[in-house]
Amino acid sequence: MKQHNSTIISIVLVALFTSITFVATSIQVPMPALIGKPFVHLGNSAVLLSVLLLGYKRGALAGGFGLASFDIFHGYAVEAPYYFFECFVVGGVAIYVFSLVHYKQHSTNIKLIIVILAAVFSKLVMTTGHNFVISLIKGMTLQPAIIATVSALFPTIINCLTTLIVVFIVYRVLVTQFNQLMTKNNFS
Repeated sequence: MKQHNSTIISIVLVALFTSITFVATSIQVPMPALIGKPFVHLGNSAVLLSVLLLGYKRGALAGGFGLASFDIFHGYAVEAPYYFFECFVVGGVAIYVFSLVHYKQHSTNIKLIIVILAAVFSKLVMTTGHNFVISLIKGMTLQPAIIATVSALFPTIINCLTTLIVVFIVYRVLVTQFNQLMTKNNFS
């Protein structure tokens, strides 16, 4: 029976964080760029919070489903698989650094910032590479593709800074309550 309850709780948490990510991505401010229609949103923050609170597999799955669902329902279906995949890469970097700095054994603000910075940097690198490849796929030659990619950096950097601030504040508030809830319900 305990395994059954654990499975149900796991499914519910992934669904909950999928929904949170979807809604957080819907809260957006459009930004100018030469490629696509970038916007500042809270979806990346929700993805990172999902990974840090639920663990790598469940968190990346929830974040990936949330971002992909948003993309599918808002006319970006072609982008959905990429952002689903990106959640696992960025989440993997975050969890790797989380364990590398032994955050669970001795949590400090500096260690949390290091974890978030690692995730944000990997997001910045992946998004910049993605924008460059998309520019080339759209038929741009090398120089215009580089210019278009650089023009898309501003919204990406704003999203990364937003993620840094939001996750730093919200994670510290939620982690204790979340762990108490998980312990109380014998869920790991």
